[in-house]
Amino acid sequence: MNLDLTAYITLICTSGVLNLYLCFYVFIKRHHYANIAHLFILHTGFTTIYCMGAAFSLLSVNLEEMKFWTVIQYVSMPFSPPAGLLFVMQYVGIKVRKKHIFALFIIPFISLIMVATNDWHHFHYRVFEIDPVLGAPYIHQEIGTWYMIHGMFIFSSMFVAFLLAVYRWKETAKAYRLQLIALMVGQLVPIVTAFVYLMGFTPQGIDPVPMVLWISSFLYLWSINSSRMFTVMPVAKDAIFNSINDGVIVLDEAYRLIEFNLASKNMFPQLKKAMFGKRFADIWFTLSGSSFPFTLENKNSSQELQLFSGDQSQYTYQVRTSPLQYANNSHGLLLIFTDITELKRLQLKLENQAYYDELTQIYNRRAFFQHSKQASIR
Repeated sequence: MNLDLTAYITLICTSGVLNLYLCFYVFIKRHHYANIAHLFILHTGFTTIYCMGAAFSLLSVNLEEMKFWTVIQYVSMPFSPPAGLLFVMQYVGIKVRKKHIFALFIIPFISLIMVATNDWHHFHYRVFEIDPVLGAPYIHQEIGTWYMIHGMFIFSSMFVAFLLAVYRWKETAKAYRLQLIALMVGQLVPIVTAFVYLMGFTPQGIDPVPMVLWISSFLYLWSINSSRMFTVMPVAKDAIFNSINDGVIVLDEAYRLIEFNLASKNMFPQLKKAMFGKRFADIWFTLSGSSFPFTLENKNSSQELQLFSGDQSQYTYQVRTSPLQYANNSHGLLLIFTDITELKRLQLKLENQAYYDELTQIYNRRAFFQHSKQASIR
């Protein structure tokens, strides 16, 4: 075995051991971590199998062994990037559902089947043989149609995960940015390496991606120890904003719509993101068919509003306004809608019970004395 091959195997094994350590470390402490840890365990577990399969592939001495260890790599390699994407999605506050997991694992599962049965159809590899110049364990391969589909999916999974982390940078407090750096670089390293490999700038016949995954693993380990990843995580702004039960509408200094939350969308189904930038007065006319009954002023206020829905049901809202200051010292206005319909109905019911006889529905003794007192004062 030449020195280059030994160095390749050593790097791949380092990546595999670090990922295995991370997988077990987080698994053992999973009860002390947030739910996100389960997706990280899945991601590092797949990566470990991929690295170990790649290491044993470089120890192969014939084509059959090389094919076998390639199939072992595909048991995990196609699943690792989407598992990493799911991990990042949940980290930034996107709720991961079973349908997301199912959808993201369809193509990896097909890729595994394609590689395992490649000798019958050659859709994944048009040619897969021992390199005629370098010999075993170096591979000469020509990619097929499914390989391109598989490659685009893997690249997209890692790139979207990277973009999600970048997108959260400004909204993340400085104390948590070390975690984001680890996530971004952890996704970027295999992306760049895979791109360089496909461009033909890496050693011939060798997949360099598992050789560099130790960098991502080291960054995750550093982040777990330095910034308490999994124990303390930033809560994404959107997750907080959309978890508020009150409807919140954000206007800029010219009273144009710039944001609204999920509760306000539920209150006013016609509210759409396409309305961003439009004057609130025009938007309210679209929503209610009438002018907004209050004057918008950049100050704290609280008033009640009655509104009829499409089925002619009457709703009562408490509308609070609050001044807002955001980026570049710009000023805006928060409109907070609280549904007090049931509270008003209960209030009217209690008032009715307090002043009217339940059987005859005429004024009771309390109402009689109250009206007599008012009449005497006059």
